[in-house]
Amino acid sequence: MPVAVATGRALQGMRRDAHLDPPLDDRFVVMGGVRLTDPLEQELLNKSKIEQVSVDDLRNLTPAVFAQLDRLNKLTDKIYIHIDMDVLDPREVMGHGNKVPNGPSSEQLARLFEEIFKRYPKASAIGFATIPSTDEGGLSIAALNRMIEGAIKGLKARETRR
Repeated sequence: MPVAVATGRALQGMRRDAHLDPPLDDRFVVMGGVRLTDPLEQELLNKSKIEQVSVDDLRNLTPAVFAQLDRLNKLTDKIYIHIDMDVLDPREVMGHGNKVPNGPSSEQLARLFEEIFKRYPKASAIGFATIPSTDEGGLSIAALNRMIEGAIKGLKARETRR
């Protein structure tokens, strides 16, 4: 839904209220780890110019991930990283309503975020959505904290490279 709003496909008033006018062009969006789409979502993605990287790409920090980041780095002044928590392996988001098997772990994404924030000074923000409202044992919050820590490590490494 956030991509649909940002790219002008849904809820135009919400997009304008967020001061995102005109809508974000598809070429500024990369989606990673998409595994569950309804038929309409899939059709919209197929017709769009939104790039995608696979779960394996995210897990293994493949050249495909960095090729997309390099592309974005050339196109824009700022890079925003957005994570819906249901991208994670279901064991880390037990209370989530949209658990999908075979997601990356928070450790894998933490490594990715560390690299992104270390390598790309235009990486300016990270946001997390769909955090489960129930979190027995604190697994989801621990996963969230791990990913935030990865981004912070990257920022600290960026600062020492200056």
